[in-house]
Amino acid sequence: MSRSKDLKQRTPQGTTRRALLKTTAKGAVLGGTVLAAPWIWNRDALAAGEVNVLAFGGYEEPGMLDGFEKTGIKVNLKIHDGSDEEMVALIKSSPAGTFDIITPTSAYVPKAAKDGLLLEMNPGDFPLGDYFDVIAKWPPCYIDGKMYGLINRFGYYGITYNHKKFSESDVSSYSVLFDSAVKGRVALFDWFLPNMGCMSKYNGNAMPYDLNDAAFKGLADRVMSLRPQVGLVGNTSQVIQAMAGGSYDLAIAGEWVQAGMYDDGLPFKALVPKEGGVTWDQAVCVAANTPRRENAIKFVQYVAGPDFQSKLAVAKTYYSMVPNKKAAAMLPADKRELLNLADLDKFDEVFMANLSPRKDPDNRQAWLDTWENFKNA
Repeated sequence: MSRSKDLKQRTPQGTTRRALLKTTAKGAVLGGTVLAAPWIWNRDALAAGEVNVLAFGGYEEPGMLDGFEKTGIKVNLKIHDGSDEEMVALIKSSPAGTFDIITPTSAYVPKAAKDGLLLEMNPGDFPLGDYFDVIAKWPPCYIDGKMYGLINRFGYYGITYNHKKFSESDVSSYSVLFDSAVKGRVALFDWFLPNMGCMSKYNGNAMPYDLNDAAFKGLADRVMSLRPQVGLVGNTSQVIQAMAGGSYDLAIAGEWVQAGMYDDGLPFKALVPKEGGVTWDQAVCVAANTPRRENAIKFVQYVAGPDFQSKLAVAKTYYSMVPNKKAAAMLPADKRELLNLADLDKFDEVFMANLSPRKDPDNRQAWLDTWENFKNA
């Protein structure tokens, strides 16, 4: 595979701008079965030996689900290349049993749970003792003390930078993005939540998505002031290719961009600035109306385990941090370093301490309007 093609496969998670592997258009192959588009489950196959999974990219890669299928449960996998909203809507609008499992961003779990779309899960069924504590207790996955999702993949948005042009000290604050010396050299992915969330952290908001009117106006002003610095607002492949080609040096992004490019020999590193950053993640959830509850729970147990997560961390679709410490320990030292997993004992209190969960703000439309104004300025 050529480097340029490989770069196009590495995409961000939890956005409507995914440039994922186009397996849904061409058909995904799993266990010798081609899932063609349009995609229809076998309605007669509500047997105990299957589970229907709707997931974002990575699960379809070779070897990912082999260990699970050895248990005798067949995985009918559909890779979703739309938005989280669309994924949750499919659970709501589809007949029972169409999807047993979905993997949305945890920001969408609370509403889906309150709408009765997700099955309450027993924390004791999963290896949370092997998880980083902060992820095991990830607030968006718990509603009124009840668990409705389990994180098995996550990362952060901070600053991704060309380390041949900038030192770690140079990019230790988001202020570097506003330096006149980098005018036109900043690229942004076209997704409002992480970009505006990071700018909200730069404004000093510890809870970047929970803002009063004055704080939101300050955020809107901050975002608009960044516009002259930005030379490109594009989709995933556009931004990554432009950075790889040397046209841009800085981006609001994290390890899902940087690790893949660095592994390809490109001069990019990433860090969380002193003001902090925001997270992205994927939460594995069980549909409330599943007729295959036992199989679905077994699937969640599998993807929470070290074998699957150690492969998911370095999936070609995009690299990611993983919450199971045993999975992190299985990674080669260079990959652990790339993914900020080198010091597992200090991960919770040091690395995660200045990151805020990405969430859907109550005044979502105002955020969207601000982002559109930014792009059109």
